[in-house]
Amino acid sequence: MQSAAKKSESAKAQAAGHASVPTSKKAKLSVLLITRDDTLWPQIGVHLSSELILKQVDSVDELCTATPAGQPAIVLWDARGHSDADGVLSRLQLHSTRFAVIALDESADAWTNPIALRQIVAHVAVPILAEPLKTALDNGSEEVNARTALLGSGAAAPEHRSAVSAGTSGPRKMPWIPVSIILVVLTAFGAAFMLLRHGDTLVKPAIVGIPQSLPQPGSKGPEADERADLFIEKAQQAMLDRHFIEPAEGSALSLYRKVLVLDPDNGEARQGLQRLAEILFARVQSALDERKIDVALQSLETARSISPNDSRLGPLDERIASLRAEFGPAQILAAINAQNFDRAAQLIDDAARAKSLNSAKLAQLRDELHRRRQEFDIANFMKLADTRLQQDKLTEPRNDSAAFYLAQARTSGATAAALQAQTQEFYKRMTQSLHAAIDQRRLSDADRTLADLRSSGAPAVIIAGLQHDLNAARQPTLAMPEQPQYLELAQSRLAQGKVTEPDNDSALYYVTQLRAADPKNSGLARMVSAVQAQILDQARTALDTLQPARAESLLQMAASLGTTTDLVALNQRLAQVKQAAAGTPEVNEATLTRVKGIELDYPTDALRKEIEGWVDLSYLVTGEGKVTSVKILGSSPAGVFDAAATRAVSRVRYAPMAQAGKSAVVSTKLRIAFRLKK
Repeated sequence: MQSAAKKSESAKAQAAGHASVPTSKKAKLSVLLITRDDTLWPQIGVHLSSELILKQVDSVDELCTATPAGQPAIVLWDARGHSDADGVLSRLQLHSTRFAVIALDESADAWTNPIALRQIVAHVAVPILAEPLKTALDNGSEEVNARTALLGSGAAAPEHRSAVSAGTSGPRKMPWIPVSIILVVLTAFGAAFMLLRHGDTLVKPAIVGIPQSLPQPGSKGPEADERADLFIEKAQQAMLDRHFIEPAEGSALSLYRKVLVLDPDNGEARQGLQRLAEILFARVQSALDERKIDVALQSLETARSISPNDSRLGPLDERIASLRAEFGPAQILAAINAQNFDRAAQLIDDAARAKSLNSAKLAQLRDELHRRRQEFDIANFMKLADTRLQQDKLTEPRNDSAAFYLAQARTSGATAAALQAQTQEFYKRMTQSLHAAIDQRRLSDADRTLADLRSSGAPAVIIAGLQHDLNAARQPTLAMPEQPQYLELAQSRLAQGKVTEPDNDSALYYVTQLRAADPKNSGLARMVSAVQAQILDQARTALDTLQPARAESLLQMAASLGTTTDLVALNQRLAQVKQAAAGTPEVNEATLTRVKGIELDYPTDALRKEIEGWVDLSYLVTGEGKVTSVKILGSSPAGVFDAAATRAVSRVRYAPMAQAGKSAVVSTKLRIAFRLKK
């Protein structure tokens, strides 16, 4: 929990301990939790009655400093891993004979004798269950009340001594003789316990941490794995240091999220975020009780970004909604700071409908949301580009490569200066790849690499130099070795339908080899024409189904075989398709009519782990009602359901959308939720 909150609570306890004027209102009994494990706070806090107030300290030293001697309280001591239990219990008893101590430990074996000797009231197993904890707290309350009745109030003892020495009259206080007797009895119990420990055959077992079985992160390459392990280690240290969500670049939240960028399936990072969410939910409750609205909002929106389907969100949102007039735009800014941008947009729309904020403030918040979302998207795309460069995924897969994320960053508004380092590294690696293809006589691969460089916006000087190298590689050598039967191989692959794939065993590949090895071959012109015609047919089909990227790649391959009238016409059509796609109207998916619904295939691994989530997608619906150009806009958990959602939406079919009496291409968005049947 927050150290500031704990210090405030401790100061209140100390002021209460030294108060000299009794009040008619019954004071709440303090429950002092001694632990460095912040996950215990939410496990205990939800089960406390209204008569108890929970406060957390890190150590016995901090407890003794923060509470007055003799204060009545229930002490929950996290005894896991402590070798000197006797010493700790003795210090607690010497500090206040009105403490009722409850030991929190994984094993009950070691606590039989301390319970028998009344050194502790009870033992509660960790992880904590509701019923044993409630029973122990009831017993602790009874013990504290009994000791207070016998010994008197610890806060009144100094006042009593002053009154006796001055000879003043007043209410009768507990004499010192019974207190001395009780201390002697407690000392005797301690001595008896030590004798029992040395004479008993039972030995207190060592407290050994139980390793948790965590799913192993997927292999993303040794460098990525090493970086992920480093971030995990730093995140665990940040949790110990209570740097939960701040600072922005060194908090447990940011470090766990960096791990998931490198490895979306990392189990340690996912479990760490869930532990963090529990701490944040507890912090929200505490902050709302103390009217610390900014702290509550920041913690709530960060918890929401980690666990968007948690059942506690609804009640907390209702509680905050009742206080909305009190903190105005603070909730919106908290959602923006937590990078929960969809939530922030929803809150802005709600405020506009409710007219709770003026138009100028709404415009300011919308501008801030747009700016922060843009910065987040750019930073995320740049991190992904760095990762794919390290994994040597330069252009494949098309929607998860360095080239793709660099293009996304530019589209999102990243400047050339910001992308300079990643762009130069990309050009360097692509150039190396092209030269390797030339050296291995994989000229079709070299053509494709050069086309990818052109489409990525590589400088003309780089393109010209590589084109020169590629043209030189195609020139016949003076001493021509015996060549394979490229013509026959090209005819065979064309008959098999292997026009452009696989790269090193297709009709296009063998035609290219034949042109380089025997440019005067009598069958070359006929075979070039046949292969080019097939490639143009495939490009025409890609344009018909609104796949401009594939069509462009095919037309570039066809252009390597020469210029034809059909090629020119299809290039013009490609330009029109691109221009039309840029102005494609967006419609609400609910306005479209599905003629074939969504069929979900729940991922096996997610089903086994009982994981639920959602995926937001955008896509085009063609004039024939088919789905194309599917893109992932966001998902939770990231990467778990993306492939399944893409497959499901690609199978959907719609009734054609008509505009001005003609079928039209439209774009739309859809969220697909993955829920387990209860």
